[in-house]
Amino acid sequence: MLLQTSHPIGDLIAERYRVQSVLGQGSTGITFAVEDVDTHQQYALKALSLKGIQDWKQLELFEREAQVLAQLDHPAIPHYIDYFQTDTAEDRWFYIVQELAPGKSLTDLMKDGWQASQTEVRQLALQILDILKYLHELNPPIIHRDIKPQNIIRNDDGQVYLVDFGAVQNVYHNTMMGSTVVGTYGYMAPEHFQGKAVPATDLYSLGATLLSLLTHCSPADLPRKRLKIDFRSVVRLDPGFADWLDHMLEPAVEDRFGSAEVAIATLIHPSMTTKRSLVSGVVPAQPIGSNIKLHQTEASLTVHIPPVGWHWETLKQECLQLWVNVCILIVFLLAFKAAMPPLIFGVAASLGGMIGIGMFNSVFFAIAGHTYLKIDPQHFRLSWRVHLPGLQCSRKGRTLDLIGIKLTTSPKSKVKYCTLFTTDHQYSFGTHLSLHEQAWLVETIGHFLRP
Repeated sequence: MLLQTSHPIGDLIAERYRVQSVLGQGSTGITFAVEDVDTHQQYALKALSLKGIQDWKQLELFEREAQVLAQLDHPAIPHYIDYFQTDTAEDRWFYIVQELAPGKSLTDLMKDGWQASQTEVRQLALQILDILKYLHELNPPIIHRDIKPQNIIRNDDGQVYLVDFGAVQNVYHNTMMGSTVVGTYGYMAPEHFQGKAVPATDLYSLGATLLSLLTHCSPADLPRKRLKIDFRSVVRLDPGFADWLDHMLEPAVEDRFGSAEVAIATLIHPSMTTKRSLVSGVVPAQPIGSNIKLHQTEASLTVHIPPVGWHWETLKQECLQLWVNVCILIVFLLAFKAAMPPLIFGVAASLGGMIGIGMFNSVFFAIAGHTYLKIDPQHFRLSWRVHLPGLQCSRKGRTLDLIGIKLTTSPKSKVKYCTLFTTDHQYSFGTHLSLHEQAWLVETIGHFLRP
């Protein structure tokens, strides 16, 4: 149900924001384009009337949106500016102020006759996936839950922005406390109707959005075959892109890509998967040139990741980082040696030495270290070994406790790695693999772990 507005064009809100036009309207508020009368900056102002809400959940969603926006920092998400409320004799209004994304929504562009080419749709997909990757890798992950053409703004240069976080959900809160079904029919994944939201839920909505661009109709109006959208009977696409889109739109969440990271890697390099693997659920093909050894039976999985050896392209970043850190440490110690008491200087030197040794060990392991993962019906074991006496360590646990695997990124170093999750621990490996190998390994192990 749409909200009524008492803010006509030209109205002044909080003696600061002059209403210029209406940008959009929905169940969690109406959004205006406004001008700051002091700075003449243009903003998007979302307003919610206390008198006009149907239930308190709308206000809860509105306040949650402000809280989430305040913590986000991505160039394709308009920056949060302010959250405030005003009172009148008849009502109380709540407001969220953001930067105004330049351009038009995909909905308006289609109404204006824009026919997106397959190349443009693919580029748009990569941009939105980059935003979703950022959101899903936050701690805890953020699920947008309302990816659709109306909430994607595109400017004349092809740059896109994701807006309207009114349906956003903290995934941990959602898992433990339940969730209200908030979204748009046709773009909602099947699990969304049950109030469940996971990162792959946004991937389904993005796939449906891309379909709307390619067909100029709502995904809800497209034919279906066994609960799955049969877009191949409506639009002709390159086989690789069609297979990728098929995987995005799998009705069962476990059959979709495991993360935005994997979806990006597969879209850029379609050879990572085959049509048979996407449709049937068979694990994708191993990347060409990969030296990973994998043996799988119905009950067990064994993975051996050999060392990369003296492969400069793989080791370059880590070696350079080691060199830079050592230089910084030496300069710091020499600069402040005279100013520090001997004890503090000794402690600083020791800590620096430990960090340097740790980084050296990481480089050494990449050159000579082997990683082994074995999963059987009862136990799993992750081991790191150098084929010298005593140089090995391992972690083990119950297979029953394994809850999944995904590609993760270190927030500080931006290094990517595969991470196994149990109910109370996580185990990372594969730091020195290529992104293609990491994505393939995550998909392969993920397929094995699914019941």
